[in-house]
Amino acid sequence: MILKFALIVSFTILEVTSATFEEDVTLTLEQKILLDEFKERVVPDITKSYMKAELYLVKWLRSSRFDLDLAVERFRQNLQWRKDQSMDTIHSEDWSDMWNDDIRYYVDGRDKLGRPYALIEMRHIDIRKLVLTGKGERYLRYLDKGVDDACQLVHEVSQRYGNVSRGNLLINLDGLNVAQHGCVRCIPYLIRALISFLDHQPECLDKTILVNAPAFIEQYFNLAVSLVPKEIMGNLLILGTNWNVWKPELLKYFDPDQLPRSLGGRKYLREWRTRKYLQ
Repeated sequence: MILKFALIVSFTILEVTSATFEEDVTLTLEQKILLDEFKERVVPDITKSYMKAELYLVKWLRSSRFDLDLAVERFRQNLQWRKDQSMDTIHSEDWSDMWNDDIRYYVDGRDKLGRPYALIEMRHIDIRKLVLTGKGERYLRYLDKGVDDACQLVHEVSQRYGNVSRGNLLINLDGLNVAQHGCVRCIPYLIRALISFLDHQPECLDKTILVNAPAFIEQYFNLAVSLVPKEIMGNLLILGTNWNVWKPELLKYFDPDQLPRSLGGRKYLREWRTRKYLQ
């Protein structure tokens, strides 16, 4: 599969390649043998039922390029990280300080294929303020919680309907500015959050769509090139600030009733904390 990067800041539109469900579940005989051996080695360590699913396990193997020993090592490191970080109880912690700062995300939207997507509105997030007030580490934990929340939803939808292997991320960059979101002291936290996502949630994400991207976003892109795997960068779609360009592009992937009003849609999004995803 050829992966492409699409940069849309004016009127040029390039196709973004997506990972299909069929590709995610299709293995060669040799890969299936490796998966069976991988299961045999790691399943005794697993305490969560969703982690025993082949669709979940193969993500670790495939993202390790079917290097069996590497996949086992990464998987066990993830289990230890989840234990050390108390990830099994992170969703029941009191996050009212983040809510009071209007730092929220939404995960009840769906794309045209029925896959979940997470929505983040950047104008409500003041990363610089969080760092300067000593909440940088707290914000990192909140990001780990949000990523786990969204990826858990992908697993839930997959187990219920059987035709979903990944979700999408939609970020509205309206209000993005260097002072609040790109300050020198902010960048290390954003890099750590990215590394945490890559280490602990393989192949959870298909497309990442950035809307209302200012011109300077290219600087962030250049910084991320060396950190982000090609399969993610190849599915990154950046849409500029021109409504007449980004609105029809979004409608290729989402129906209007699944887009928030801030992006020209009609959906009223429930906050993630309701955790009533599958109603």
